[in-house]
Amino acid sequence: MEGRITSIVRQKKDSARASIFLDEEFAFGVCDQTIEQFRLRKGDYIDRELFEKITDFDYFIEAKRIALAYLNYRARSEKEIRERLQKEDIPEAIVLRVIEFLKENKFIDDEAWSKAFVNDKLVRKPVSSKQLAYGLKQKGVPKEVIEETISNLNAEESDESRAMQAAEKRWPRILRSATDPRKQKQKLYTFLAGRGFSFNIIDEVYKKIGMDTSDEED
Repeated sequence: MEGRITSIVRQKKDSARASIFLDEEFAFGVCDQTIEQFRLRKGDYIDRELFEKITDFDYFIEAKRIALAYLNYRARSEKEIRERLQKEDIPEAIVLRVIEFLKENKFIDDEAWSKAFVNDKLVRKPVSSKQLAYGLKQKGVPKEVIEETISNLNAEESDESRAMQAAEKRWPRILRSATDPRKQKQKLYTFLAGRGFSFNIIDEVYKKIGMDTSDEED
């Protein structure tokens, strides 16, 4: 694409962008920062090489704006940012540059994000490290980051401890809904299995819960 700039018109739908007309015909749209970066003015001649530089720069600025706006609502994983940009058909090379920019400026940090994700999940309800790891994997967190996050978590609190917390909260409801010990056991197993806890852990938790209940009845 080549030609001389005959007009620069502010876009109605996005006041931060303008339409560039070459030889009286619409050629492309750019953001204000791109206009200033290349000092685009009426009468300037745009050759193919300059056009490619302008387009590349503008893609980067626009992609960065989209990513930062997306991060404004809450912290995101690298995968979430990547997928958001891909929805806008941002070229992969530009996506990589934006991801690198965000990392360098600490806007995304999978280690910190993973810790926050785990803490948020546990505040809402105690679940197993297996279920937490699966959630992190679904968000595209690297395997080594997942392993470190879960390892640090388990060093502070074990799966059995979290299972016991969940069981103690649920157990009174189970007792109210079922009087048969076998049904009580089944309900507890189903509940804890749904949180991702292993059979062995559930078995140990049930023994303690059941024993406490027996003591109360005696």
